[in-house]
Amino acid sequence: MKRVDITKKRIILISIFLFAFIIGTILIFIIPIGIKSTYGKTVETSDGVRVSFNVFEPKIGGTNKKAVILGHGVMSNKEMLKDFAIEFAAAGFVAIPFDFRGHGQSTGEHRWGSLTNDISAIVSYLETRPDIDTSNLAYLGYSMGGVGIQVVNESTDFKCFIGAGTRLPTNVRKGNSTAPLNILMILGRYDELISPDDLKVGLSDYTGIPAINLDVNQLYGSFQEGNASMIYLDDLTNHVLGDWDPDFIREARNFLANTFPDVRSVEENYVMNTRLLILSLQLFGGFGFFILIIDPLSKLILKPKEEEVFKLELEDGSIISIGSKTFAYSLILGLPGIFLFIPILLLLFLAVAGFVSALLFGQAFGILVLLWRIGKKKNIGLIEIIKKPFKTSRENIIRNFILGILLAIIVTLIIYLSGGLNYMGMIPSLLKIAWVPLFLVINFIIFMIYGLIFHGVLQNKFEEGNKSLIKVSVIIFGILFLFWFTYLFIVALVMGSFFYFGSFLPFSIPLFLLNAFTSTLIYKKSGNIIAGAIVNTLFMTLMICTISPYQSGLSFIMGFM
Repeated sequence: MKRVDITKKRIILISIFLFAFIIGTILIFIIPIGIKSTYGKTVETSDGVRVSFNVFEPKIGGTNKKAVILGHGVMSNKEMLKDFAIEFAAAGFVAIPFDFRGHGQSTGEHRWGSLTNDISAIVSYLETRPDIDTSNLAYLGYSMGGVGIQVVNESTDFKCFIGAGTRLPTNVRKGNSTAPLNILMILGRYDELISPDDLKVGLSDYTGIPAINLDVNQLYGSFQEGNASMIYLDDLTNHVLGDWDPDFIREARNFLANTFPDVRSVEENYVMNTRLLILSLQLFGGFGFFILIIDPLSKLILKPKEEEVFKLELEDGSIISIGSKTFAYSLILGLPGIFLFIPILLLLFLAVAGFVSALLFGQAFGILVLLWRIGKKKNIGLIEIIKKPFKTSRENIIRNFILGILLAIIVTLIIYLSGGLNYMGMIPSLLKIAWVPLFLVINFIIFMIYGLIFHGVLQNKFEEGNKSLIKVSVIIFGILFLFWFTYLFIVALVMGSFFYFGSFLPFSIPLFLLNAFTSTLIYKKSGNIIAGAIVNTLFMTLMICTISPYQSGLSFIMGFM
């Protein structure tokens, strides 16, 4: 094995960043200390679906514990409600976030009419626990999870309903001192689906007060009478970001505590802000470690890059000219590329993941046409351009694949142990795993096409140095993000709804930043685009396959009609 010289300074920095990541990972799973966490439990529904759920509860014993069930939204999973669950557990409740069928780790196909069976299955689990007071339950439903109001409406065992980013129907049973039902509706001012006026219709029916006379952030009824109700409006949040909004979580915790005043808090302080600080430590340490480890791993696995550097010397234009052409071709030819992908989308059973890949492929298609045009001027065919990253020795190709797979595993573990397990989830269920290889192939092709223009052409226009790396990364991010922004906006206009625009756009910023900076740095160290494409392919594929409901492409497309 070849000897790799690593400076003492680099070894110290690698150790510091790795230590910070390890400490952050430990802390985020043990804070708050008084909370017990149980992961990966399952229960079977009446129609044979295995529902996956986690349990967060106070470590202290006792009986007659109050429980709250948490139902997530579409394109979501139980990990996205983990902050709510931990905050509720800190307030003394047994909190059960679960995956609806077709989502997260649960089995079954996503079907709206069967979602209440999943909630009933969680209730049946609670009934097996003698320490739970199942006659005093609460339910929090986020977006799609608001379907739980149907279960709450039919069972007086539920004393509290919290709906976040969801609607309040007009036929909700009225709470009273003998059969309480306190209702809190939480909404972001920039929610793309629901307005305060929408919620006031349901609240008017519940309170008997005309909708025109109802105000947001005003409590109606009382907890003593069992009919407290309120619309809480947050000024800064949209639909999707409410999953992690501190104000949403704080209001929900306070409302629960007022509904069940006899429940004793384990942690008087709010824990969500502490967890965000720990997450920052994790990400700082994890990505610092990842950046520093690229160079020694590249030297260890690859031959010296000066021998076989991949370049496409096709375009004589300036950096601005190449960047502008790349964006213009992407924007103009993205739509034909998306239409070319639709037959594949119809065959897929992870439709949301297919939708994301279709948009990415649309941009890649525009880039291919650009490469064909500029290659034609040099009498170089498109096939020859596509093959060029592989026009090296077989050994070097294998080494690049090994480097890419190793780096992909490292960065994926960093993301999984930080945000993946604590904020959004990124491991597909066994039901979805069969589709992952197909998406790996599709996305690898897409990211290889990106690499041809972004690194093979654009990055080679820059001089060596860290400032140049930052500049090219920012340009790549800008091209990716602006295309994404534009096409999501077009989808919003076609649908007459900004749901997908508001849902995907916040995630696209960190994902494209990670994509741009990692692929740029790996190309500099490896001299090829293969390893960077593998890194971006793995974490992107796992993420989109996890958030995608198990749903046919046809039914997904019909939703646009």
